[in-house]
Amino acid sequence: GSLKSAGIAYQIVDAVGENLDQILPLDYCDGYSIGLSMDEIVARIDPRSDIVALSCMFSSSWPYDHRLIAKIRARFPKVRIVVGGEHATACADYILQTCPQVDVCVRGEGEETFVELIRALRAAGDLSGVAGLVFRDGSGRIVRTEGRKRIRNIDAIPVPDWEQVPIENYMTRGLGHGIANLRSMPLMATRGCPYQCTFCSSPQMWTTRWVARTPAMVVDEMEFYIQRYGAENFDLYDLTAIIKKDWIVAFAGEILRRGLKIEYQLPSGTRSEAIDEEVSELLFRSGCRQMNYAPESGSAESLKRIKKKVKLPRLEESLRGACKHGLKVMVNIILFPDDTRKDVLETFKFMLRCSWLGLHDIAFVPYVPYPGAELYNQMVGDGRLPPMSDEYFISLLTHSDISSAKSHNPRFSARQVQMIRLAFLSTFYLSSYLFRPYRVFFNLKNIIWNTPATRGERTFRLLAERVLKIFGRRTARPA
Repeated sequence: GSLKSAGIAYQIVDAVGENLDQILPLDYCDGYSIGLSMDEIVARIDPRSDIVALSCMFSSSWPYDHRLIAKIRARFPKVRIVVGGEHATACADYILQTCPQVDVCVRGEGEETFVELIRALRAAGDLSGVAGLVFRDGSGRIVRTEGRKRIRNIDAIPVPDWEQVPIENYMTRGLGHGIANLRSMPLMATRGCPYQCTFCSSPQMWTTRWVARTPAMVVDEMEFYIQRYGAENFDLYDLTAIIKKDWIVAFAGEILRRGLKIEYQLPSGTRSEAIDEEVSELLFRSGCRQMNYAPESGSAESLKRIKKKVKLPRLEESLRGACKHGLKVMVNIILFPDDTRKDVLETFKFMLRCSWLGLHDIAFVPYVPYPGAELYNQMVGDGRLPPMSDEYFISLLTHSDISSAKSHNPRFSARQVQMIRLAFLSTFYLSSYLFRPYRVFFNLKNIIWNTPATRGERTFRLLAERVLKIFGRRTARPA
């Protein structure tokens, strides 16, 4: 959107969305990619291009990305290759040292930086005057320009330009970050997070400045997507969507005032302080159906270590009100490297209290040490993590795999982490059904009819579909 506003011609290659049904094995690890092959991606690039830019948001994607970059460089030896996103912000020096095909890394917010970078490159000017860059100078020395100040007026940032993105491929499949099997669009209403949790790279990527768009402008964008793409649901990708009560009240009120018949989700994890019974009721009436709380732990000691500014009694009170007013709520839990058995027990008790209060879903994962986070830097300094490498980045993929998750906690082996994870999940769902037996029937109905209302229902539906596909392959007979 910023390139379009600046009058810069561009092409978008959405390597995932252009072939969502193609699943290909990776040749460098035991994994798969979804979408176009590397050769197909390179073939999509307009040969007139003078700059090729890639976004790398997760370090686990870098082993794939740098192989793709090598293919792009081989096909287009004269283009300038730029990398941005969370990984480039945290690992710019490593990228330039180990991937000679990359010319420039963009750190932090990219809208202003990338436009200025393109103009400087095309003018053959000095890049040292463009804030927010890391690049090699003529002698091969790595140069880091001053950090760019955060964009203060985020209302002035142009909305994303979806016209070159195969958005219909996502919408017809009901794909999105939330749980609704509806025509969903991604949306961001705020930027940044004012907190400094040690396990998160947000302070380095975004600083600790949280800023919200004007509620009416966010709803304007919603209405445009409804008219242009037939959107029915919106997944808010905000780092921390709800910080101020008056903002969320104004946002929900604007939706109600315009009479929009939509749903929206808050799946990334949000704060509980601003969500009381009044706000919960307003959220539901305006279309919010699912949201995540992210306390990360039920232990006061663990919360203190990770600098998570959350009061568990207040969160439990907020959760009670949200469930009472019909919102489907999920809680995120992480097993951290310094957690003790007492911390795990306290978190287990917290999980049971949440189940009693009406919580619908829980996510329990071992800590994944992504570069850019304070805790990652501490662990590197203590010798608890190996140097950056493809092998290390690939290991980050296992956090979602219950059978191969790694343990970075010396008190628990990988096997014990798996058992703790299974104990949390099974106990939570059993207690949830014990406290509210009727949920069994609602869950089964939603799974069978493919109308998930919770993250758990969506997961079980996808699991059932995969099992049926595997069973179908094994029992199919050649004609």
